[in-house]
Amino acid sequence: MMYTKRPNHIGILVGETVGYNSNKGYAKIKLSKELNLGDSIAIKDSSCKISELMLENNNIKTANIGQIVTVGRIKGKILKGDKVYKTVSDKLNKEIINIASKENIKRPIIAKIYLKENEKIKLEVKDLWGNIKSVKEDAIVKKADNGGISKERIKEQLSKTGNTPFEINEIQVIADDNIIVPISGLNSIRRSILEDLENKLVQSFKRNKKVELDNKDENKKINLEVKVSVLLNNIKEDIDYTKITGINSIYVPFGFFLSSKEKVEEICKHFYTYLLLPAITKSNYERLIESNLADILNKNIKGIVISNLSHFEILKKYENQIKNLKLIANYTLNITNNNTVKELENMKISKYIVLPELEKESIQSLAGNIEKEAVVYGRTLLMTSEYCTIGIFKNCNAICKKGTYKLKDRMGFEFPICTDRVNCNNLIYNSKITSISYKDLNVDSIRIDILEETEDEIQNIVNTHKKGYRLEGENYTNGNLSRPI
Repeated sequence: MMYTKRPNHIGILVGETVGYNSNKGYAKIKLSKELNLGDSIAIKDSSCKISELMLENNNIKTANIGQIVTVGRIKGKILKGDKVYKTVSDKLNKEIINIASKENIKRPIIAKIYLKENEKIKLEVKDLWGNIKSVKEDAIVKKADNGGISKERIKEQLSKTGNTPFEINEIQVIADDNIIVPISGLNSIRRSILEDLENKLVQSFKRNKKVELDNKDENKKINLEVKVSVLLNNIKEDIDYTKITGINSIYVPFGFFLSSKEKVEEICKHFYTYLLLPAITKSNYERLIESNLADILNKNIKGIVISNLSHFEILKKYENQIKNLKLIANYTLNITNNNTVKELENMKISKYIVLPELEKESIQSLAGNIEKEAVVYGRTLLMTSEYCTIGIFKNCNAICKKGTYKLKDRMGFEFPICTDRVNCNNLIYNSKITSISYKDLNVDSIRIDILEETEDEIQNIVNTHKKGYRLEGENYTNGNLSRPI
């Protein structure tokens, strides 16, 4: 993700130097890839655009793999054996410019025209996949007194597609001998059929099903006391979570069932505990889930939080073990409308968590026969990075677990970084803490996301949000609650 030795891209390795003339700036390079006049290369801190490319004493435009060529002029402290990288490909750039210059890329179609004496002109066109087709009839075909129109002239007229989104790749002419067809008739039927075909093509891409947001007052729920769920993004050994009151359920990420077994067992005994599966499960996680999920499901858990559609497929293998467990849909399933809610109902989901990006009106409009939960407190996870930012700058010896790390932007805001040690992914959280009131959101329960908070802070957060209040100050934000997406 970040390379500490160069601020820009390093390029593609194309060879190494076998000699260098510092007076003339000539570098001799043995090539492992093709090199062309006009390419740009970099050797350590030196770079140049190739204006001279020589094989022995002959100027060439292209050099091939295995050849030893001379490139000039490039200045710097260049030594024999230095790696040579191509940073710009002149050939590739020209191809890109050529493609980009074709503003109107046309859709290929084929045409068939029937020209029978004393019958109307009949023209059929369809795309190469046969999905969209059209048939038109026009002027009457007449017998010619002398000669008649040629097939070549007919094809020429039909090929003039102009500014339409089509080009005719193939034209089949089925015609009687010695006939005459008005050119105006050919032009008219061509224009008409291409217009019809374009309309059909546009209609084929339109959605037949409208997604409607239901915001009727009768769907609003009145809760005398809202339920509270807590997500533990981090489990600390010095916190006794069993002493925290006012919580209905706790979500524990999969990894802690392996790394903090004793703590998780305590939590399972005191709270309705749910296993939260990670949104991203690559090979390491898949193996761990396979080897540990059966054992975890036998523990005292009440359900599973599904964060990725692939989890439905994984859980098919454990149907007997999960038949009495509740399934919860995490917001990472992008639940934004009532059609999705209905699909989740059909998939036996008992509760769904609202996408944090939604504004108040959209949250209110979500309805259904299953529970709705909103995240009212916590640092929003902004990014899951494939590469470990911490490991790039420090030798990795699980150092991410021996301290705290943050990214600081140009405005001085600090974004906490946590590391998923299974895949060494970085989890980058928002610099501000979201804190909103659940009042008027039309939800059954609220979720509180815990990351760095102490035991006393967690208790205060639960008490505050359970009453429908929010925390205020420069460290807090109400997220997108007032910003339509």
